Amino acid sequence: MRVLLIGLGRWGQNHLRAWRRLGVELRLCDRRPERIEGLPEPAATDPDAFLGEVDAVDVVTPADSHAGLVARALGAGKHVFVEKPLAPDPEEAFRLAAAAEASRRVLHVGHIFRFAPELRAAREALAAGRIGRVRYLTSHFIGFKRPRSDGGVALSDAIHFVDTSSWLLGRQPETVSAVLHDHLGRGMDDVAFLTLGYGDATAHVEAGYFPPEPRRDLVAMGSDGAIVCDLLAKEERLRLYAHAHQPDGNGGWQAIEGERSVPALEPEEPLLAALAAFLETCEGRPSPVAADGRAGAAAVAVIEAARRSAQEQRAVEVKLPEPLGGLR
Repeated sequence: MRVLLIGLGRWGQNHLRAWRRLGVELRLCDRRPERIEGLPEPAATDPDAFLGEVDAVDVVTPADSHAGLVARALGAGKHVFVEKPLAPDPEEAFRLAAAAEASRRVLHVGHIFRFAPELRAAREALAAGRIGRVRYLTSHFIGFKRPRSDGGVALSDAIHFVDTSSWLLGRQPETVSAVLHDHLGRGMDDVAFLTLGYGDATAHVEAGYFPPEPRRDLVAMGSDGAIVCDLLAKEERLRLYAHAHQPDGNGGWQAIEGERSVPALEPEEPLLAALAAFLETCEGRPSPVAADGRAGAAAVAVIEAARRSAQEQRAVEVKLPEPLGGLR
């Protein structure tokens, strides 16, 4: 497989390392010559230099450039992996998803939390009914860091757990209520609180640049227990609890603490796994885990609904074009 990697910034360097491990034939592109100088792979500042000689394109550039680069690659008949968000505008994102399907090209979006061993095991546990009926999810993507300049924190960070929540529950949210803050006065949110309504379940997502201690975690609360996923923990990154409330027979309730278990997990690097799944899909072995163009577009639509909710100070319906409303 010949792959053109566009974008060699901080996260692009991680893609470069992963592609080298996967052993593909690489071409590199970055508009800043100093980023590609001295690298062993063929490199250029213009993607057109290599677009005609590769099988697939990996886009790791600022969010506002995604739509144009993905459209160019699909128009040239290439498979595409693009970092999230697929595009800042949901209509553009849905058009790209439709274009990929019409041209029978693979389009994967970098929602790599799906490939975290903890969250994959959590999804299996939920599907097996290990904690009964899911009542709500709560997640955090927070920590003190430099704000991104290509979109607010909802689009940059909260979108990770927006996609993860829908993937875990197996359906898209019907409504969104959101509170967004712009404490730094940049014209884009730097704190985001989202509540996603899935009918009989709810998901709460918090993202922000200010808390001094980073958190990347998700808790699923069910009728018969809970699942805790801590993506930054050094040990016990996945914990299952069989706790449940039961009537005490006198009109009250008891809190019954059940078994606590820590499943053994095989270590796996999510980005490496996501890119490997992309290659397999390009070779005709579709991944059941990866976020395709439709899922990537749906996540952007949820973020746009959150923006409108924050502006209008009300719950907003998430509208997905058919047949996208039933995507997983």
